[in-house]
Amino acid sequence: MAANNPFSPTFGAPPPVVAGRDDILKAVEEALDTGPTHPDYTTLFLGPRGAGKTVVLNAVEDLARARGWLVISDDGSPKGLLGRLARAANRLLEGRNPVPARRVSGVRAASLGLEFEPSTNVESTGEAAEELRRVFAELGDSLATDGAGLLISLDELLSADLDEVRQFGAVMQHVSRREQRPIAFVGAALPQFEDQIESGDAATFLQRCARYDIGQLDQSATRRALAQPIEDRDASIDAVALEQAVAATSGYAFMVQLVGFHSWAAAPEPPRLIGRHEVAQGTAQAQKRIGRLVLAPTWKALSETDRRFLVAMTRDDGQSRLADIAERLGVSVGYASVYRQRLLRAGMIISTGHGSIDLAHHAARDWIRAQPAAD
Repeated sequence: MAANNPFSPTFGAPPPVVAGRDDILKAVEEALDTGPTHPDYTTLFLGPRGAGKTVVLNAVEDLARARGWLVISDDGSPKGLLGRLARAANRLLEGRNPVPARRVSGVRAASLGLEFEPSTNVESTGEAAEELRRVFAELGDSLATDGAGLLISLDELLSADLDEVRQFGAVMQHVSRREQRPIAFVGAALPQFEDQIESGDAATFLQRCARYDIGQLDQSATRRALAQPIEDRDASIDAVALEQAVAATSGYAFMVQLVGFHSWAAAPEPPRLIGRHEVAQGTAQAQKRIGRLVLAPTWKALSETDRRFLVAMTRDDGQSRLADIAERLGVSVGYASVYRQRLLRAGMIISTGHGSIDLAHHAARDWIRAQPAAD
């Protein structure tokens, strides 16, 4: 395997080049400079698995740190979100304030920071939210005196406890939007999260966050994401091979890293020129891995009818007509449209024109055909 591989096909790992997200990052950067009155000061990134949501979150965190801001980064692990955020904020506050911050009884100092130690009477979500609001307010006021701010970055929000997410939103609504403290928020989730926050029980704060779809890269951004890391290693990629690699990725950020990584690995050491042979080998390896890492988890979360819809699409070698899919399923076009919308949001299909759809990634066709449900 060729050494010094410039690509990073690992979920959450920063790619060598963040391509195709300039407009989004510019908008959020402007929001950080403007303050809580900017609509993008609190933002959600929505997109399917492998689209690069975490990469965009990391890039925003870098923008905040470059401005001298503090950053709290967490994910939506079930239960304990409010306590984890309060501990992190208390730790940052104590670093700025020689007087120990007040805490609720369930939070204490530990040798490596702060940890939550619930007693037999477990702290309620409401009490945790009250503590979080207090420490956010104190930390925000402290940072405001220095012209700095705090960025809260939360990944995988769909996995979080919904009640805690609502409580977090209520806290942010008070300390950031209403009380105008310099506390910004960026979060990332699968598209289905939007359905949750649009429900009547969702926090107003989350409903009013700016939202950006993190979708497929266009061909220009894909070329840059593939070619620049290779060139930065004093190598090059053949022009025809580059177009071959661009087509193989279907614009998925994670697939870009997979194809780039395995194409580089297929080259003789030290790599000097990535050609069509290397890209063909790299694409074959990438397609095996994308099925296991991205398509399989998405497939598992789909309903039986969702899957039947996709299987019906694989009878076509290219795009499908919705009317044909409805006929194959024995349902009305209106009924099929409901599942079309669900699969669009899941990132499994794309719209290719009026009444036409296609699988979002061409590697999905053979993968779906190989599934037991396709028999």
